[in-house]
Amino acid sequence: MERLTLFRPVLVKVKVTEAYKREVAAELQEALRRVELELQHLDFQEKRLAAELEKKNPQGIAAARQHLEQERQHRHERRRKLIERLKEVGQLALGSEVILARMEGPVELRVGDDWRKVLGVEVVLEDGIITAIRQADPGEGLSNA
Repeated sequence: MERLTLFRPVLVKVKVTEAYKREVAAELQEALRRVELELQHLDFQEKRLAAELEKKNPQGIAAARQHLEQERQHRHERRRKLIERLKEVGQLALGSEVILARMEGPVELRVGDDWRKVLGVEVVLEDGIITAIRQADPGEGLSNA
């Protein structure tokens, strides 16, 4: 056997630009808006459900409220994480590279190839355009791909 095709990790990175920061911030703000709407919906749902259960099943009010409170806590936690990510995006240094995704891609091995050059590849994007394809830094955690 002279050659073999296998899959190797490919790390996709994005070069931080003002446009990238604006785009990610807008996505996070939209996600925050959706979480706020979900929280408002839960408040409305709790009032409607309480009135309904008051008539039909007063014993079920506590369980329903507990369930809604768990949902509310889940949304608050998601909201907190989104706000934290929004702050992180604001602090990203222009020109730095951040990991966008981990993928896999095929590579053909031949007898005599340098194994270190087969291990991983990085694709770098800048404003949606591929600006570099290079050997991955072994310290980037490609083994977790």
